[in-house]
Amino acid sequence: MAYAFVQDVAASWQQYELIAAATVEPVPDGLILHAAGPTDEGFRIIDVWESEDAWHRFQAERLAPAIGALGGPARPEPTFRDVRARHVVFGEAISAGRIASRATTD
Repeated sequence: MAYAFVQDVAASWQQYELIAAATVEPVPDGLILHAAGPTDEGFRIIDVWESEDAWHRFQAERLAPAIGALGGPARPEPTFRDVRARHVVFGEAISAGRIASRATTD
């Protein structure tokens, strides 16, 4: 079953970019979708993973070490809402291969 979450983090977009640079290339095994952007309070992340186990593996093997290398969280824990996704729809752009795995600053 797919696993998804929305995470609101009270940290700067620059902090996000530092962590993302160390964690998203190459694309982690099991990641279906990662979207992030700045908000008035910091930044928001929306992720969809093939499974909750895939997320936890990424968190333990890549995310936690990257955050630790940057000195760890300087703010309170982020707001985290998880979803055990029972319905995931892939848009035509993905199935047609028009969307490639890439980082964008748009």
